[in-house]
Amino acid sequence: MAETYGLPDRRDQWRATHQHKKGGLYRVMAEGLLEADRSDVVIYDDAQGQVWVRPAAEFWDGRFTAISGKTPVRD
Repeated sequence: MAETYGLPDRRDQWRATHQHKKGGLYRVMAEGLLEADRSDVVIYDDAQGQVWVRPAAEFWDGRFTAISGKTPVRD
C-alpha cells in the first residue's frame, strides 16, 4: 500500500467517483500541476489505497466515466 505520511486511513469512507473503460473503480482526489512542465494532472486512488497520477488530458479524454451523483462531468 502507498505511504500515507501520517494521514488517517479513510478506506472505510472510500467512494468511487469514476470508472475506467476497462472496469476499474477510482476516486478523484485532486487536480494539480506537474512540477517539471506545469502540465495539468489528475490525482486519483483505488479502493486498495494505491494513488495514481495521470495527465489531465488523458483522464478526461473518455477513458474514465463519472459515476452518476458522485462528481460533476467534465467538458
